[in-house]
Amino acid sequence: MKYNVATSHPLSTMAGMEALERGGNAYDAMLASSSALVVVQPHFNGLGGDLFATIKDNGYYCINASGYAASAASIDFYSRNGYQEIPKRGSLSSFSIPGLVASWKIAAEKSVMGIGENFKRAIQFAKDGFEPSRKLVRAINRFDGGDEDFNNIYKGTDSWLVQKSLGNTLETLVTEGLDSFYNGNIADKIEADMKEKGGLITKKDLLDYKASITEPVRVNYRGYNVYTNPPISQGLTASVWLRDLNAYDLAGMEHQEYYDTLIKTMHDAYNIRRKYVYDGVKLPENIDDMKPDNDQPGNQKSNLSDTTAYSIFDGEIEISAIQSNYMGFGSGHSIKGTGINMNNRGSYFSLDSENKNSLKPGKKTFHTLMSILASGKKDIILGTMGGDVQPQVNVQILSRIIDLGGNMPDAIAYPRFAYPASIYGDSKVYYESTLRLNHYEPVDDLNDMMGHAQGILIDSDSEAGVDPRGDGLLHYMKEKYFK
Repeated sequence: MKYNVATSHPLSTMAGMEALERGGNAYDAMLASSSALVVVQPHFNGLGGDLFATIKDNGYYCINASGYAASAASIDFYSRNGYQEIPKRGSLSSFSIPGLVASWKIAAEKSVMGIGENFKRAIQFAKDGFEPSRKLVRAINRFDGGDEDFNNIYKGTDSWLVQKSLGNTLETLVTEGLDSFYNGNIADKIEADMKEKGGLITKKDLLDYKASITEPVRVNYRGYNVYTNPPISQGLTASVWLRDLNAYDLAGMEHQEYYDTLIKTMHDAYNIRRKYVYDGVKLPENIDDMKPDNDQPGNQKSNLSDTTAYSIFDGEIEISAIQSNYMGFGSGHSIKGTGINMNNRGSYFSLDSENKNSLKPGKKTFHTLMSILASGKKDIILGTMGGDVQPQVNVQILSRIIDLGGNMPDAIAYPRFAYPASIYGDSKVYYESTLRLNHYEPVDDLNDMMGHAQGILIDSDSEAGVDPRGDGLLHYMKEKYFK
């Protein structure tokens, strides 16, 4: 295909493809797919969440639309109120400013169709409803951290999900402009709800927020330039890992040696992650100067992050993007009357003032979100959910394509390993049982721990791949929604 879209839900993919078919560019498809994902995968992302992207458009650049801590969020505040760690749910976990809508403003400035056209399908899915995936229904039934406004929207969902208030909010963004989220009617509603529920975000916090455009981190891997997000994103982890893998002939290795080598070099990359990925870091100019420390973290397993990634190609522009509310539905704090589910990304901060990731007003926490573009004999657009394992998913797929000559669908579907260690702790290495590895811990195949990846491989044509571990391969009838 001359253009392509790969997302983690078929309705989002169809919305993006429709934008391209109607003459839109990659930014239009991004807006259509991104807004649809907010509606059809609320257990992975939302209007109250973040976005990172890596984009090829007359050069390469990244978008960082992650939030900083509200002005009232401080170690002193939590200490005075008797907290030894930041809550994972509730209004005291929802203090990271949402950045997703600000990223849409960047995309909208480069799009060729209007916001109303690009949000049309998302509004339709929200107001008319859609058939939720089994994973979404299961996530709703298992989630017990929601406030009354959250529960009124989601609890009791079975075969059809309607989110009218979310649809109304998307319509407000169309009629009043995207800035209304940060300085308008929507911002007023966020501030009022925060006051009512004891939250920390004020309208001034929202007004001061801007998404940023940054230079990507680049590494050459076997003739491919691989681009990803700089810190505070953990994308650097994949960059230094690929740097080190250049020293090994992976294509000539037997099965066990191949995976032992990936895992051995991964540990050094994750030590570098702990050393260099935090807000305010000064990176060495040369990636080769980044070396791991020998410190070993305690045994604290990661909280797996639920995110949703997507890849877009319009024949020229390439976009790899990922958005999230952090842990599933996020904080469980839903803004009354809006359908906005606030993220709980701020709960990843440490209340230890000596920690590199310590909480401070206006500071951004370490972020697991990352996106990948690679350019060599072919171009690769790639992204995955999976929290701390995202670099592992991306590197394993890149290696299967670049080193082993795989195609995109097979590289994504192939069994994987995962090392779900946070920056605060260590973990065992797990693998999907079909890999049949020694020394590590087997788990069931098609395991959510291994992430849900989406990608596009571009040569003379383009080839999309979506992960069988996620919702992207559900067989929805196009005629059911796209009339």
